[in-house]
Amino acid sequence: MTSNIYTVPDDPDVPVPVAFERIAKVVESMGTSLEMIEEGEVGVADFSGFPFLFTFTSAGKFLSIRIMWTSELQMSTQAMSAMFTASDQWNRERYFPTIYTLIHDGFIQVVADYICGVEAGMNDAQLLDNISAGVAAGMDGMNFMQSVAETVGQQMSGQTGSEDGKGAAFGL
Repeated sequence: MTSNIYTVPDDPDVPVPVAFERIAKVVESMGTSLEMIEEGEVGVADFSGFPFLFTFTSAGKFLSIRIMWTSELQMSTQAMSAMFTASDQWNRERYFPTIYTLIHDGFIQVVADYICGVEAGMNDAQLLDNISAGVAAGMDGMNFMQSVAETVGQQMSGQTGSEDGKGAAFGL
């Protein structure tokens, strides 16, 4: 999404368009910085060692705050099934973020995606609230999936788990 030219009202409670310049200011107020990977399209910020990607949908109606983590689990039917089941469990129990799994270079990758509507604009407090919620929810989701991946890895290496090696990571 390219920068919008708009007049900033005197009233800080009035929503104004969300642009990367405003996101960068909010991210800086949270103690880190936003680095543009692709100018006007993708920015990344590091929160507690987790890289978060910031992107707008093609029509600019939504902002995606996305965290990605590549596990040490090599792709296998058993590992992918367990990680898919864990992400499905998360998505059924919580609204945010949406968690899903992918394959990256033969390893299972986990993605947590927090989406917020920006078409109507946001004031600074709303933008801070949404970015804070996206980061906090993303970290919670990723911590959950990392603990599942650790358990799955242990089960697959024979260190612990249920007798049949299936489902113990999530109490199934």
